[in-house]
Amino acid sequence: MKYRFTPESFNNIAITLSTYRWTLLAWSAFAFVLFLLLNEQINYSTPSTLVWLAIFILFAALQALVVASFIFFFQTLASNKAENKSLIKFYQTIEWCEAIIFTIIFPLPMLLFFYALIII
Repeated sequence: MKYRFTPESFNNIAITLSTYRWTLLAWSAFAFVLFLLLNEQINYSTPSTLVWLAIFILFAALQALVVASFIFFFQTLASNKAENKSLIKFYQTIEWCEAIIFTIIFPLPMLLFFYALIII
């Protein structure tokens, strides 16, 4: 059976995007700080556009954080470096668990933002 989301395919994607990892992490931190500042501004005056901007910034920061963590997790696979056969199997099991988790987590910030758009 051929899988689309394997640790090796995630590793190839992460290697391709590895130059952006620190930039994404910095943008995520900047966006969280900007969200906190906008949240304080919302306490004083609450125009609807400012609320939506703050919500968008929050979910964009979460998405950038997920992408940056994806790159950090899959940039190098531990199973490729291990020499012990039992450790290779252990590392591959961990990598598959990470691949499943990131397959679920990766679209969540975007989906939650759209859910917020529909509900609010």
